Amino acid sequence: MLASIASYALIAAAALQPVLAGVYITSPVAGTSATGGQVLEVKWADDGQTPTVASVGPCSVDIYTGSTNNQVKLQNLAASVDVSKTSSISATIDPSIGQDDSHYFVRFTSLSLKSPSNPQYPYQAFSAMFPIGSMTGSFNASVLAAIDAGDGSSSVSAAATKTAGSGLAASASGSSSGSSSKSASSSSSTGGASSGAMNIAEIAPAGALLAAAGIVSYIVL
Repeated sequence: MLASIASYALIAAAALQPVLAGVYITSPVAGTSATGGQVLEVKWADDGQTPTVASVGPCSVDIYTGSTNNQVKLQNLAASVDVSKTSSISATIDPSIGQDDSHYFVRFTSLSLKSPSNPQYPYQAFSAMFPIGSMTGSFNASVLAAIDAGDGSSSVSAAATKTAGSGLAASASGSSSGSSSKSASSSSSTGGASSGAMNIAEIAPAGALLAAAGIVSYIVL
């Protein structure tokens, strides 16, 4: 009984964490199964909070891998798309950017808006992590290290703050970390380096509390 109360308390505390507003990515989600060489549809919406999508404006949309503070850019899906004028894009996944893996995510980087909390970084929004299969490339040691760093701490998908359909969508407002993302290289292609990473101090608490609540619930059962 006490464990159940503790579980609910943790969930309530997570709900009270500051919500990171702006671009709300509804696809891909954690349940998405993407395929290399096929079209990936990216969808988003305005969550009705500040900053609005009108404020976010044009964004670069890219596929990344890695972890919360070590993100590796793999492929640009759209160099500049105004998120206030459209709500989806479609692009073919280059199968050579990496290997079959479940640590892929989509990142939006505003080309004009700075992070409200960390103005030295651009506004950023993130999808949940999702798998991509039928890939022909491979990750080098530095990319694998970036992914492993997330497995040992807080991954982008674990830091998700909102539910979208059957998966999770995470959004962020930039980073307070001074380290930049590494450039990605696979056995057959190299991605560009990105600037900034997710702010673990802003995003991780809600995810950590929800994870703790899940553990308590499991113990009760």
